[in-house]
Amino acid sequence: MATKKAETISMVDTFNQFTQDKQIDRTTLVSVLEESFRNVIAKIYGTDANFDVIVNPDKGDFEIYRNRVVVEDGEV
Repeated sequence: MATKKAETISMVDTFNQFTQDKQIDRTTLVSVLEESFRNVIAKIYGTDANFDVIVNPDKGDFEIYRNRVVVEDGEV
């Protein structure tokens, strides 16, 4: 039985290839990705004001944090 080797696509390689193919600098690409994530967040939650979006093309990952204020029960 023949087995197929799964092809792994690295986000770092994808970032590099995209910047070369489309001739877009990395800073612009990161800004576009961050803004895209913010648009999706705003559609889902109504606003993106309490969110931090961090795209790291060197590591090939991104992080999205939602900032909240913690209060005691009954103080809302």
